[in-house]
Amino acid sequence: MKQILSITAKISLSLVAVFLLANCTKKTPPLEYFNQMYDSPAREAQEEDYFAKNNSSSRIPPYGAIPVGYYPYPYIDVLNPDDLSGPSKGLANPLKNPNLDDYKVGEQKYQTYCTPCHGVQGAGNGKVVGPYPRFATAPPAVTSGKIKGWSDGQLYHIITMGRGVMGSYAYQIEPDDRWKLVAYIRKLQEYDSKKGK
Repeated sequence: MKQILSITAKISLSLVAVFLLANCTKKTPPLEYFNQMYDSPAREAQEEDYFAKNNSSSRIPPYGAIPVGYYPYPYIDVLNPDDLSGPSKGLANPLKNPNLDDYKVGEQKYQTYCTPCHGVQGAGNGKVVGPYPRFATAPPAVTSGKIKGWSDGQLYHIITMGRGVMGSYAYQIEPDDRWKLVAYIRKLQEYDSKKGK
């Protein structure tokens, strides 16, 4: 019995040595065991795929699938921010105590996207307003009493969906950065209130 085990062990070791040494020459490509793992059948976007039911290599995502990093906006069908529901009139601001970095991001977004119409200090006197009115109605001052009375959710909604001649900034400003922009607008309003006294 011991002789059979030792012969089996020697044969096994010999086979392992042969497989290992078979790939040592550089003249031949390495042996591929289970080559389907190395060379999976890739498909081009418009190529026919016999495996699919509709013979298309483009796969339809399953019902309810959401792309990574995408969060559906719950108020996409609400046009007027006054029609938003809930005690916070829309979404609740996750930034309870914004820090300096949050304000810096909000300021950068405000200077990039909001300043041309609403002005540097939010007075509604941006560069595109110009010496003569270029719009049928001038952009509102974000420091006005009406906008100060809006909830953070309403401001977020307007940044996301747009209002009047102002388009949506949902594709330019990330959702987290929109809240930082709202925090910066609140800081502008706070500054305007202190300046008015």
